[in-house]
Amino acid sequence: MKKIILLLSLIPSYYYSQVKTDLEVFGNSRGSVFEVTNTNIKHYPGIDGIPYLDENFHPITIDGYNKNLPSVRYNAYEDEMEFKVNNELQFVTKQNDLKFKYSDNGKVYFLTNYIYENKNINGYLVELVGTGKFKLYKKEKVQVIEYNNNVTNTYLKDKNPYFQKENDVYLVNNKGIYIKIPKNIKELTTLLNITNPKVVLDFTKQKNISLKKESDLILLFNFINSLE
Repeated sequence: MKKIILLLSLIPSYYYSQVKTDLEVFGNSRGSVFEVTNTNIKHYPGIDGIPYLDENFHPITIDGYNKNLPSVRYNAYEDEMEFKVNNELQFVTKQNDLKFKYSDNGKVYFLTNYIYENKNINGYLVELVGTGKFKLYKKEKVQVIEYNNNVTNTYLKDKNPYFQKENDVYLVNNKGIYIKIPKNIKELTTLLNITNPKVVLDFTKQKNISLKKESDLILLFNFINSLE
């Protein structure tokens, strides 16, 4: 009887130690960002759609961490990175200046502090150009659209609020300051204090660069960085 009681008393501690051991390998010298401490995972009853641009979990690498990391996905509504342990969702602990590189497609999310629309934000940006003097990032966002209760259309009144992707925002990091990409090239060269703006203007005309097109922005910033 004593043996049975002893065995039963060991099961919870064994289970806990097994989970802890599995998670300890996610850490590095600064500690793990994959702690099972989150109790704030949100659910969205009554809202149609999903808060993700991509709801799949992706294998990742993080510089300084070992290779045994959980797969993650980006919750663009909450601005959080999610992972699963024992089939339960958790948020990655936010620790600045971490880069999450998707092993399957090369996409990189950069966790950092930045200022946007006069707000201090600790969140994730997609890294588009990560080397050179001027680094280029993209801010992804999903919002909730709610129908106006005062509308006379009965059909619209009965519709649920829904998740909708916002337009991407492109930001350039110049010496630690994040600046929203302006609408025209001349303003951009002024903001970045380009030494020879004519060279950049000629390049944009030659390549027919649009500041609204992501692939063009990457091409442009690689060119600008080559001049610096």
